[in-house]
Parts: sequence; C-alpha cells; structure tokens
Amino acid sequence: MTNDKLKNNTKPSFHEILDIKDIHFANAMNIYDEAFPSNEKQPLSLIKKRIIESKSRLFVGLLNEDVTCMALLWDFKDLEFVLLDYLAVAKEYRNNQFGTELFKHLTHTINTSKKYMVIEVENHLFGDNKDLRKKRINFYIKNGAYVLNEVPYILPSLDDTETTEMLLMISPKYEKDMIEFDKIEPLIKRLYLDLYGKTENNNLLISILKNTPNQITFSNKIIL
Repeated sequence: MTNDKLKNNTKPSFHEILDIKDIHFANAMNIYDEAFPSNEKQPLSLIKKRIIESKSRLFVGLLNEDVTCMALLWDFKDLEFVLLDYLAVAKEYRNNQFGTELFKHLTHTINTSKKYMVIEVENHLFGDNKDLRKKRINFYIKNGAYVLNEVPYILPSLDDTETTEMLLMISPKYEKDMIEFDKIEPLIKRLYLDLYGKTENNNLLISILKNTPNQITFSNKIIL
C-alpha cells in the first residue's frame, strides 16, 4: 500500500473505546459493517448496548487519528475464556500487518488476566470462499492460535438466513495437550445463550455438544 499516512508512523497505537459517543466508535463500526456478511453480524444497537453494559470491549488501532482496525471482545467472567468476537482491518490499511499487531495486543491483554482467547473462524471445508477461509485460519495459526480438533461448531444465523460451519480456535496454546469436554461444554453453551440469544434446547447447540469428543486435541499446522 502506498498511503501517505504510513510514512511517518507505520504502526498504529491501540486503545480501548469506552464511550459509544467517541468518534472512533463510529469509525470502528464502519469497518465492522464493511468487513462481515449480514448473517455473521450483530446489529449496531446491540453492540452499543453491550459496550454500555460492559459486556463487550471495543479496541481500535489508531494511526494519525485514523481508525485502521478494530476488534470486539466478550469476556465470560466465570470461565477461563475470552471470545474474540470480531476483528477487522479497514480496506485502505490491509496488508500492513495491522491485524497481526492488533491480535498480539489483544493476546497480551487477555493473558494478563490468565485467560485464553477463543476465536470463531469459518471452516475451510465448506462454502464457496474456501481460499479466503484458509487465509483467515492461517492468519491465526501464524500468530500462535490452535484449532480445537473435531468440534463440529456452527454459528447460528444472525439475520435469520443461513448458518455457517466454523472452527473454534484458542490462543495461546492451552496449558495441557488436550482439553476436557466439561470445560468446552459451558463455553459453547454460553456462546449460544449469551451472545446469540438461543436456549439450551436449541437443536444446533444440542447437536454440537452431542458430537464433540470427550477429549479435544489441538493443531496449528498451516492449511495448504
């Protein structure tokens, strides 16, 4: 990219946005709106509500006061996991490692509270955009994340259209070589109940839990 704004400072500084009236909030939401399909996006009104209620945390990367990238986190207070709900880089700032720098910042922030980041990523074995899905998975793998093997996770539609086959990933590497089902079960339930407004008798949720192995291993090999 040949953007004049990159000449003097090639790395953004990262900040948490606590006030939805902050101008950087609106700019971050513009990036969010452009980056994600409607069936994977929460409405803006819900994001505002979650930030006001301190359920979600919004981080942005600033370069000369421009919002170059954004991320939303959801902290499951009583679990050892924090969800990377969304991460995106503005179109004009892509391919400058800003997403990598933001991911590292978030990992460090979460690690200070001795928790693990959980990431939902589109499964590369499904969909028409397989190459793009591989690229996203490999981005996280290159930055230290691991895939939770054989967890048949599905993102429920957020606009009542179609569901999306996903992979669950974790960063950094878990403290053990595998994770027990009884630690993953509450996480998946909370994703469905807290974030997506489903109930415990949701058919997708029941199917995911039924087909998740008792002991879950990890992998971090680049997908070719």
